[in-house]
Amino acid sequence: MTDLRNVHVLTSGAVSPEEAAHAREVVASAVERLGPPPATASVMLTVVADPDLPRPALMRVTVDHGGRIVRAQAAAPSPREAVDLLHARLAVRMAYLRAG
Repeated sequence: MTDLRNVHVLTSGAVSPEEAAHAREVVASAVERLGPPPATASVMLTVVADPDLPRPALMRVTVDHGGRIVRAQAAAPSPREAVDLLHARLAVRMAYLRAG
């Protein structure tokens, strides 16, 4: 089971609790695959209130895995899409971290 205690989510703008929970679960799942030592992650999920922006939802994550830092970000039309894009980017960065 994924440990959500080490994933801290901060939201800004029109982000629902469900979208924030989805972001937490996605990041926790990715972090869990790293193995020991325990990693911590900070997530920022923002929706800018500007209807003219094509991708107003922005998600950023910073993972600290035993002093090694991994960062990723994604922008999309909706928070859910930003989370899904970031998940793919974070998976690639985590693979590089695991490879050494």
